Amino acid sequence: MTLFKEAIHLKILQMIEDHADKITSRDLEKKIVQRSSVGRREFQAALKALMAEGELAYTYLYGCTFIEKSFNRPVRVGSQVILTPPERHPVLDGSDIAVMLRPGASFGCGQHPTTRLAIQGIEYALKTLRVCDGIPNATLLDIGTGSGVLAICALKMGIHRAKGTDMDPCAIAEARENAQINGLSQRFTVLDVPVEEINGQFHLIAANLRYPTLARLSPYIASHICGKGTAVLSGIREEEAEEVKWIYAGLNLECRWEATEDRWAGLVLSKRKHPLNQPVLSPPV
Repeated sequence: MTLFKEAIHLKILQMIEDHADKITSRDLEKKIVQRSSVGRREFQAALKALMAEGELAYTYLYGCTFIEKSFNRPVRVGSQVILTPPERHPVLDGSDIAVMLRPGASFGCGQHPTTRLAIQGIEYALKTLRVCDGIPNATLLDIGTGSGVLAICALKMGIHRAKGTDMDPCAIAEARENAQINGLSQRFTVLDVPVEEINGQFHLIAANLRYPTLARLSPYIASHICGKGTAVLSGIREEEAEEVKWIYAGLNLECRWEATEDRWAGLVLSKRKHPLNQPVLSPPV
């Protein structure tokens, strides 16, 4: 590949990476041609090559065709975690962890920023905060488990046992299949019951859910975290993050990590060593 063709490939990939919303091939072509010296034929040849190489893929939504980064290949989504189809065998370096996922109908195969943020939050909780160090039987609860990816990542990073709950029959079947593919069926229990029916204390709780559900479940999440435990929350729009932090601060959970991608936010919250004497009285303006 010539340097010029390689530069076009990089421009296309970077444009898709930086674009906050889904983008059609027509809009992508228009932006690339307008902002560089690339012609239409050169763009189309580069796009075709990226599709053939598995770097990009067409997706369909509401009758429109979009171009997105392909996840039907090994893709790094965190400092350690690589998501990969079962039939692919990525080269791992050092402490890399390969999580195998069978593409399906359930949410959580890495395409969405909230999944990537949740995985990065789990990495931070387990590898930087080391919330489960010295705990041989550390446990995780994954609320709305979808594909099971968050629980599987946590298990491969040191959690001993995990429970996942979801009310979608497709998610239940696919999470169980993904657990089996990764050799974790004996350590990952997938339940089809409301989370409020699950009792016990957990060292880590993961919830990639929208803001209203995270707000509604906040008392449950706060009361089911072990003394030094942590919650990893995602599914939050960037402008909602301050209010989510305020809600959980009133339940004695402080933010230890925050990251954003494409206007979505992920949070890691831990119990304060010294509880507040009084709850926070007013939300952020």
